[in-house]
Amino acid sequence: MDVQRYISSGIIESHVAGLVSDSEAREVEAAIQQYPEIKAAADAVRLDMERYVQMWAVKPPAGLKQQLMARLNEVEKEEAEVPVAEDKQEKEEEEPRFVMPQIPVLKIWQYAAVAAGVLLVVSAGMNVVYMGRADALGEKIAKAEEEHVALSAEKSAFADRYQQTQKELDLLKDPAFKWIKMQAVGKHTDIVATICWNPATKEAYIIPQTLPEPPEDKQYQLWAIVNGKPIDAGVFQLGNMAKALQKMKEVTSAQVFAVTLEKKGGSTTPSLDQMFVAGKVAG
Repeated sequence: MDVQRYISSGIIESHVAGLVSDSEAREVEAAIQQYPEIKAAADAVRLDMERYVQMWAVKPPAGLKQQLMARLNEVEKEEAEVPVAEDKQEKEEEEPRFVMPQIPVLKIWQYAAVAAGVLLVVSAGMNVVYMGRADALGEKIAKAEEEHVALSAEKSAFADRYQQTQKELDLLKDPAFKWIKMQAVGKHTDIVATICWNPATKEAYIIPQTLPEPPEDKQYQLWAIVNGKPIDAGVFQLGNMAKALQKMKEVTSAQVFAVTLEKKGGSTTPSLDQMFVAGKVAG
């Protein structure tokens, strides 16, 4: 049994208030005997109900007991004054009878109104208690859903990063791939980017590493240079992708790899004055 779900279902409160069927009552009593958490919840509900009833209890009118006793004495006196029947034999055969004290109709209605008022207050109080618990439960469910969404997003990001790392490890272990470290050129200093290239399959990857973030209207572009002729190898991203392995266009042949800063989307020819890094292919 899911104890917490059972407790939050509201059946314990209904049982304590006497609003369940006989079969449901037996079920709740069995659960109370079997699970300490359910017993504690039932005890808490009974205590709340008792406290609420005590808090809103209405005292009977002052002198009610004295009035009832006085009226009872009057009724007894009236019975004593009733004439004795002529036929004593029949009187002896009659069974003793109890005479209900006669309470004025007005008083009866007053007491009934007081009792109805007490029941109304208790009912309203229980509704407030149940509504408060329902609101608290709703808040807990909403918070749990938010945490679930956050955990799902975190799990997805972790899975992506794991796949990326596994891919990088596979490339590192593959002897067919060449790793070319591109160093800063010209006025640029302390900048590094790395190329991972497989001449057989023509696959090419880049890790931007320490390239500075470009302006919003600019983008870095990779070039494969063969006999002095630059060949477009595609543009790539920075930001949270700066340390990631990004796949570029296929490169059939290359003697040198270089990166330039171009307009967003790339260019057909490199801006040589905007070259940031370059590196020779060994062999």
